[in-house]
Amino acid sequence: MATPALENQPQYLAEATKKVKEQGFYMKRAMDASDLKGALQHASDMLRELRTSLLTPRNYYELYMKVLDELHHLDDFFSGLCASGTQASELYEKAQACGDVLPRLYLLITVGAVYIKSRQAPAKDILNDLVEMAKGVQHPMRGLFLRNYLAQACKDKLPDAGSEYEGHGGDVSDAVDFVLQNFSETNRLWVRMQNQGAKNERKRREKERQELRILVGTNLVRLSQLDGVDVGCYVETVLPRLLEQVVNCKDSIAQPYLLDCIIQVFPDEFHLATLESFLTTCTQLRDKVNVRVILEAMMRRLASGARDAHQDGGGAVAAPVKAFAAFNSCATKLVEEKKGAIELGELLKLQGALLEFAIECYPGRLDYVNHCFGTCAAVLHASRPAADGEAPAPLDDGDAEELERCLSLPLGPAIGLTGVLELGLFGTLVAYLPWKRRKDVSLSLVKCVLAAGEPLDSVDAVERLFAMIAPLLRDGGDAEKPPGPDDPPPPPAADGEREQILVSRLAHLMVNDDTDATFKVLGCARKHFGQGGLQRIKHTLVPLVFRALDLSRKIRKVEAAGEAKLQYSSRKVFQFVHEIVTAMAGSFPALSLHLFLQCAQEADAAGLGAIAYEFVSQAFILYEDELPDSKAQLQALHLMVGTLLQASGFDAPDYDALATKTTQYAAKLFKKPDQCRMVATCSHLFWSGPPPAAPPKPEGDLLDDDGDDATAPADEPAAAPGDARRVLECLQKSLKIADACMTSSSSPINLFVEILDHYVAHFEKKCPTTTAKFITGIVALINEHVDNMENGRGDVEAHYKNTLARIKTREIIALA
Repeated sequence: MATPALENQPQYLAEATKKVKEQGFYMKRAMDASDLKGALQHASDMLRELRTSLLTPRNYYELYMKVLDELHHLDDFFSGLCASGTQASELYEKAQACGDVLPRLYLLITVGAVYIKSRQAPAKDILNDLVEMAKGVQHPMRGLFLRNYLAQACKDKLPDAGSEYEGHGGDVSDAVDFVLQNFSETNRLWVRMQNQGAKNERKRREKERQELRILVGTNLVRLSQLDGVDVGCYVETVLPRLLEQVVNCKDSIAQPYLLDCIIQVFPDEFHLATLESFLTTCTQLRDKVNVRVILEAMMRRLASGARDAHQDGGGAVAAPVKAFAAFNSCATKLVEEKKGAIELGELLKLQGALLEFAIECYPGRLDYVNHCFGTCAAVLHASRPAADGEAPAPLDDGDAEELERCLSLPLGPAIGLTGVLELGLFGTLVAYLPWKRRKDVSLSLVKCVLAAGEPLDSVDAVERLFAMIAPLLRDGGDAEKPPGPDDPPPPPAADGEREQILVSRLAHLMVNDDTDATFKVLGCARKHFGQGGLQRIKHTLVPLVFRALDLSRKIRKVEAAGEAKLQYSSRKVFQFVHEIVTAMAGSFPALSLHLFLQCAQEADAAGLGAIAYEFVSQAFILYEDELPDSKAQLQALHLMVGTLLQASGFDAPDYDALATKTTQYAAKLFKKPDQCRMVATCSHLFWSGPPPAAPPKPEGDLLDDDGDDATAPADEPAAAPGDARRVLECLQKSLKIADACMTSSSSPINLFVEILDHYVAHFEKKCPTTTAKFITGIVALINEHVDNMENGRGDVEAHYKNTLARIKTREIIALA
């Protein structure tokens, strides 16, 4: 077959098209004159243009479609002659008088379609005659288009079940035989194209064949549309002949295409009934054929059917019980027969497809998942053996991507924690991935566990899960190597933070009805989290502390009820959290201070005043040693005041010491406005109601500049919640600081308004030292400075007006 000149294609196509239109015009003029001989002659001249070898398949197809448009008119002309009394057999004989083979066959097919439609002869006889005569054209490309025209012209004239041509015209077996014969000859011509022309044009021919493959697949589509082809007919007749044609053609392009056509055009129930024979054929294909793609296509087709059946309420599994075993047996046979000829990536893709099929069609069958994992592990061990105790060499990027996909496939929302822990070879396979991909797979696993929400209620479960997500818990592998010039940039810090936040959420799943078991689980988690480094523990250890505090509350209930003897008491839990927070204190002082105070509140609520005092003391030490930043100090002081105000279990001397120390910290803040506000806030530490019957008389200045605690004698009761003198001391100190701030240009009158709020609050709580006289004096002081207030300070003015309204409403003092 000569190779068409590509540069002259537009010219060749234009010349041929011109002749087709010209002869088509004369043909239609002859038809208008009822000149049958002239119409046949011009039609034959028009059809001779299809004998060209100058056009490429794409351009030949364009010419072919123009000829078909003209042949439609000829078909109508023949139908009209038959309707007017002309015998179809006479037309059939006249069409055979054409001298050239190709035009004669086109004319015979056109007349033959009218012949069948006239029912003057059995359809099966005419179809058999046409399909046999079409063998007269052996040129591959011309023959392909001729047989395509035969299939198109006769597609609605087959003696199919229920059609008007059934009975005298034949039955469905005749229709099947016609389509299969035409398919066989079409495929034979298509395969012959590969061997036409020079060897150096092989790639070009392959491309042209790909462009023409639809001409072959059209026959299979028509076969699948026959109503008379049921499961029995497909099993006994159709598929055996199709598979025989596939095997015998021995062509690496035709075999995968034809099998893919079979998969796509026939229904699922047909495939399920013939799965064994189909898979047997897959093992008989040429070595160059990628059988994995064919198996994957069939598995996806059946999996799609299973999914649709489930959505329609027809059941969760559409595939038979033995389908997985059949696919697995076929895959195993292929691997054994090729003996290492299959690349590692293809083997992993094959197991990935089998795994996806199992998950889709057999949800909950983790034994299938583990079987696929076992096959992957065996293949990887054979390709990358590692010495005992040594990690295997990581896979190349392409193979690693396929393995990562296999590992991620089972991690759907339905598997749950129990299912995850049953994936025994998961950790073994993860070890073959580069560290970055190991992290990605581990992250998918964590998301799966979190979505399931099942409790991590045993040490064994935590150990197994954490072994599987080790890349998220610690650095290691190639993460420890310095990046090379070709390595991708490291992930942003925000990505690492999001990863650790997800990992930290696992702590909230660590629950068990048995408090002793829960404590052991938390201890196991602490061991793993503690190895993660500073950038991890600041996220992972914090929720562990709060889970332990929640556990302490449950233990107290059990202890109070006296129902069971516990191995771990609430004191043990507080010791546990103390160790965690102490370990974090050096690196995260502000966070640890917050945690110490949180633990102090829980210990105080548990009635463990000494332990609560220890936690607060540790927070104070952090404040003094590790918080040089004034903003952090201010935030910490607010937390300290809040903790002490909520405390109810401290001994009087302890409370007095802590309150006094907090006030002294407030008086030493770097910024004067912060000092003012914080000292006024600390005044509430010394009054929470009416004074005690025997108020203490502490010695020394509460706000001693030397920083020494001015505490009451040890043998006297503490002054903590009812020392009115100290309240006044704090308020007056804050006024003094506010007055010093008035020398600045900002004129912070708002400080006096805020101090007034504190005075009013203490007055309402009946503190004897905060009398109406003091409130009246502060109001007068504020009024003196209101006129000097900066423009635009409407927020301060509104605050002051609200405070005055409160004073008037509650009749604290009478204002002029």
